[in-house]
Amino acid sequence: MLEAPGALEQALDTWPDWGMGLKDRPRVIAPVPGGRTNRSYQLHAPGLPYELLLRLNNPRGESLGIQREHEERILETVAAAGITRGAGYWSPDYCFTVFRHIDARTWNASDLENPYQRRRLLEMLARVHQLEPETPRRRYQDYLSHYWHQLEAAGAIEQKLAQGWNDFWPRLVAFDRSGWEPVLTHHDLIPENILESDERLYLIDWEYAAVGHPDIDRWCLDPSLVVDPFVHELAQWTNDLWERVVALNSDGADQ
Repeated sequence: MLEAPGALEQALDTWPDWGMGLKDRPRVIAPVPGGRTNRSYQLHAPGLPYELLLRLNNPRGESLGIQREHEERILETVAAAGITRGAGYWSPDYCFTVFRHIDARTWNASDLENPYQRRRLLEMLARVHQLEPETPRRRYQDYLSHYWHQLEAAGAIEQKLAQGWNDFWPRLVAFDRSGWEPVLTHHDLIPENILESDERLYLIDWEYAAVGHPDIDRWCLDPSLVVDPFVHELAQWTNDLWERVVALNSDGADQ
């Protein structure tokens, strides 16, 4: 992710506005590894009994399909249910977000393959699917068209891709119009977004979340759990177009 020079320092300079009981300017302990969309930093927080995490939000988030206003509402709902950490502060322009740092282990692929761990995660997903944030239902045809139009404008669509899209599009429209029951869906349920502390699991990074199809999260966990066979194709197209838009916007920068 390409970020503006000094963005971290500028964010830290606003600490008196955070309203979190800080006694002095936070100090960076270390960057938090991982994450392809944003940059995050662990902070020492003078006056607080815990550390903080500051996330510099990708300035191109809108092109990636991220709507920060929706993420904020979803985070409030999910945090109230005890499934994630709540945000302590959002900058007025959504350039950065401050969270309480979680002292926890990040899951890996072996956790997803472990029957006990998988059962725990599925139980948490069942809780997520019961939540009702005040955000609109995702129309997947609109979401993927947003990616597609960017690629079209950049002249980044080859003939084979266009042929595949023209074949896929009528099935996507039919899927959106079919009678599946929408629920709150994470849409990015990779091991790196699952944290385990001594007491519990946390699901983090809800920026791609929306009221959508529950099979998307099942596909991320184990494609064999998917009920609607079209979701395999939908997930593959979503990931492929996302990667292409990321490459389009990176200008050769590290993601």
